[in-house]
Amino acid sequence: MQAGNWILIAIIAILLILFTLMRRRGGAAKYPEVVQSLLFDIKINQALAANFLMLQKPRRFENANWMLNKDKITFLGESAKEMLREIFALVEDYNKQIKASKKAKNDNYKSIDLTRFKELLDKCRQELEDWMIQKTGQKICPPNIPH
Repeated sequence: MQAGNWILIAIIAILLILFTLMRRRGGAAKYPEVVQSLLFDIKINQALAANFLMLQKPRRFENANWMLNKDKITFLGESAKEMLREIFALVEDYNKQIKASKKAKNDNYKSIDLTRFKELLDKCRQELEDWMIQKTGQKICPPNIPH
């Protein structure tokens, strides 16, 4: 075989490998779903933070979607990634304090200062919603309708 044929075969093989890897991970088509799920945690945490001192029983902040998607945010800008990391580091810290307070049967959790947390949630929500609008034309993912 000529060198040109080997190069063509190598290029096709590389493209097949890349296609397979992107298909397995979901690729760019999954980005809006990742952002949407992170927005879900952000919105719940905003509501919890707004009503934190009024709750009869302390409720832990939400981080399930973060735990599932924290390794899939490489496509976001540095600002959004840093905010998300800081928000969910605070969530982890606050949840530990809430758990300790529940275990000790006291209300020490009420001394948690949520000022910075609320600011971060607002900024991050805006940035993620702006990303959704820029990429999909709307703040929420359109439903997947099978054809």
